Amino acid sequence: MKNILINSIILMLFSVNLIAQTKEEKKQKKEDYKNVAYEATKSLIDSGSYLFNASFVNGGMSLATNTNRFIVKEGEVDIDLPFFGSARGDGGYNSNPRIAYKGVPDKYDVEYIDKKRRSIIKIGIRSSNERHDITLTVGSSGQTTVKVISSSRSSINYSGYLKPFKE
Repeated sequence: MKNILINSIILMLFSVNLIAQTKEEKKQKKEDYKNVAYEATKSLIDSGSYLFNASFVNGGMSLATNTNRFIVKEGEVDIDLPFFGSARGDGGYNSNPRIAYKGVPDKYDVEYIDKKRRSIIKIGIRSSNERHDITLTVGSSGQTTVKVISSSRSSINYSGYLKPFKE
């Protein structure tokens, strides 16, 4: 009876070991998941209809209570993001508390860096008195950082996620 119990325990230990994944299998599964997520993100960007949902500005200040909008749809952009910083020229400090634009951008370029599973979208817009160069750096699963460089304001960074745009 004792031998049967010991043999059963040994058999269970070996069978669990045989069923468990190896480190290489776990690593490959993780890589496959990242590749699928990256391809889905690329498809979203290629669709030309997506939404950037900003969660934080300048690395830590939450935008949970601030309304923000960054929509790309059918060759147009609709941007309304809060701005915290200083303006150069006539504006002074925080003279316009928003970065707002709606229309066709002057520049829209997409670059895919497959090796790093990263996408870079560059958008150039010009309003009546200001120019903005916007760079979206999109990770494999949609995590996004947005850097806005303005002709008359200090630069600002947002972080959040890229999502499909739904009316």
